Amino acid sequence: MAFNERLGIITGSDGLEKLKNARVAVYGLGGVGAVCAMDLVRSGVGTLYVVDFDRVEESNLNRLYFGYLSTVGKTKIEAFEQFARDINPAIKIIARRVFFSGETAASIIDPESDFHADCVDSLNAKVQLIAALVRGKHRFIASMGTAGRLAPEKLKLGKIQDTRGCPLARSVRTRLKHLDIGANFPVVWSDEVPAKPVEPAVSAEEPAQTADADPDQLADPSAPRGRKRLTQGSSPFVPQTAGHIIASWIVRQILAESRNPSRKGD
Repeated sequence: MAFNERLGIITGSDGLEKLKNARVAVYGLGGVGAVCAMDLVRSGVGTLYVVDFDRVEESNLNRLYFGYLSTVGKTKIEAFEQFARDINPAIKIIARRVFFSGETAASIIDPESDFHADCVDSLNAKVQLIAALVRGKHRFIASMGTAGRLAPEKLKLGKIQDTRGCPLARSVRTRLKHLDIGANFPVVWSDEVPAKPVEPAVSAEEPAQTADADPDQLADPSAPRGRKRLTQGSSPFVPQTAGHIIASWIVRQILAESRNPSRKGD
C-alpha cells in the first residue's frame, strides 16, 4: 500500500503523478515551515528544496512539527530529512543550511521549483526574498505573522493587498512599495491581536528566519549587532494551521494545472 493511497482517492492517479513530478521550495523550517514541508512530503511531492539555518531547541517543542526531546540539538534540516524519509524513502530532498540576509536572500531561491513557500520571519530577509520571487516571476505563497496568537480560525488565505489587522503584513506591504514591487501575491495572515513580546531572559542577538514570530517586533538583521531581540509568545495552533493552509494551497495549484516546463508564473 502506498503511503498516500488515501490521498489518491481524492486526487486520482493522475493527481498523484503530478505531485510526484513536482518540485517545491520551502524557505524556513519553523512552526509554519516545518508543517508545510511535512504536509508536502505526505502529499507525495517528489522533490523538496528546503532552506534553514537553526537547530531544534527546547523552546521549539511547543510548536515545531519535529520538535521532540530526541531532536533537540539537531539542525532543523537534519530533523526534517529524518522525518521526511521515514514517510517516503524515495523523496528527493535538496537541503541548504544557510543563514541569509536581505542582501543575500535572492541567492537562495531555487529556480527549478514549481512553487515556493516563504516561511521566513526576519523582516528584511523576508521582504527581499519576496521581491526576488516577484521579479523572477516565480509562483509562491507567503506566511505573515503567527506569533502571540491562539485562534487558528482567525487565519485567512488571500492576497497581500487584502490583509488587515496584521502588523507584519502591513510592514511587508510598506517595504515592498518602497522597492516598487506591486504584485498582489497570496498570503496567509491573521487579524487576531497578538500578545506583546517580552524581554528575553538572555541576550538573543541573531534574528530567526522562520514564520513563528512577528518580525515587526524583532530586531532587523540589517541593524547593528547587539540589538536586543524580544521573545515572542507562541502556540501550536496558529503556526501549524498556517503551515497546513500553505501546503494545501500549493498542492491544489499543482493538481489544477499541467506541468509547466518553464517552471515560471505568468
